[in-house]
Amino acid sequence: MSILDERGAGFRALGYGRGSGRPAAVITSSGTAVANLYPAIIEAGMDAVPLLVVTADRPYENRNTGANQAIDQVKIFSGSYVRWFRDILPPHDDVP
Repeated sequence: MSILDERGAGFRALGYGRGSGRPAAVITSSGTAVANLYPAIIEAGMDAVPLLVVTADRPYENRNTGANQAIDQVKIFSGSYVRWFRDILPPHDDVP
């Protein structure tokens, strides 16, 4: 399902997870789109509702530069409301 607003998508996934007891996934782009998910992430964490959040990120070299859509997602997902977080870094040049 496609939802135009990230905050609404987060709460829709939260509602599905709460109602079904099954994990719901929400996928967004980077930057403030991720921040818009945070209220649903907090609710899911506080109520033990299964919620899987998958986000894009800007190129690694844009981190901490103030580039457009390059907020520090690691800080958002490192909070006490998140049970597991993985920052997938780009492959090295020597990896085929």
